[in-house]
Amino acid sequence: MPALLTKLIGTVLVAFAFTASAQSSAYPNKPIRMVVPWPAGGVVDTVARVLMPKVSETLGQSIVVENREGASGIIGTNDVVKSRPDGYTLVMVFDNLAVAPSVYKDLPFDPFTDLAPISLLVRAPLVLVATTSFGPNTLPELVEYAKKHPGQASYGSTGPGSSSHLTAELFAQAAGISLLHVPYKGGAPAQNDLMGGHLDLFWGSTAWTKSMVQSGKVKALGQAGIKRSAIYPDLATVAEQGIANFEAYLWMGVAAPKGTPDNVITRWQDALVTALKDPSIKDRFSGLGFEVVASSPPEFAGFMRSEHNKWTRVIKDANITLQ
Repeated sequence: MPALLTKLIGTVLVAFAFTASAQSSAYPNKPIRMVVPWPAGGVVDTVARVLMPKVSETLGQSIVVENREGASGIIGTNDVVKSRPDGYTLVMVFDNLAVAPSVYKDLPFDPFTDLAPISLLVRAPLVLVATTSFGPNTLPELVEYAKKHPGQASYGSTGPGSSSHLTAELFAQAAGISLLHVPYKGGAPAQNDLMGGHLDLFWGSTAWTKSMVQSGKVKALGQAGIKRSAIYPDLATVAEQGIANFEAYLWMGVAAPKGTPDNVITRWQDALVTALKDPSIKDRFSGLGFEVVASSPPEFAGFMRSEHNKWTRVIKDANITLQ
């Protein structure tokens, strides 16, 4: 009996291992859920819905884009963190994720240990726009004005710790000036106040600011990329206007729950890179002001850590309080 039992257990274990291996190699064998922790129609949602159909073709499985908005992306991201790490639930991550541990006191997860980065997807330089009634027309003129009128030039943001807030603080620190921060609960009310002349300045994405500039109600003063964006070829960068090595981007990537099998991470990274190389996808993102930046999981992890370190220094230097 002991010998028979041992043989039976061995057979069961071999069968189990074979089944697990078959399931892993067959990935994906059911629809995949891509969580967008931001509202439908927003920039993160747009990138997901442009890209995922092409990724779906490569993976040979449908991908359902699901909006789980709330708390600046925390609710949807936490939902993914708590999901089974089997490759069937992933998340679109936004630039604010890297600074979340430095902004929120009670963050329910650690983005650097509870998620498995897969790839950085796209990035777009922040652009500084001003209401047309604001006197300065260039960044040097803005710096001169702010030094003569400390704390009087106002800038809007989409909330404390947002990219629009931190980029403005980084610029103020680099230029040695003081500006007045006016936080909002989203881009729309800030945009309305800027175009209405109730705000002086706002740092926003290339596509978002371009539409306002074309309306004739705001003007662009500079862009924060290391090089000029294709959507703003005639607009000088911050570095070109005297503040060296100044960079600030909106960026997006894809991550999975910690513990997701390596072969699944590799399969996804390959599928994302393949989709991002497609000319129609590249053209679509270029039209939205994005530069395609496909990366490996280690590269994306290193990028997120460098972004965290950079913006945490800004937060500390500006004495930005935790939420």
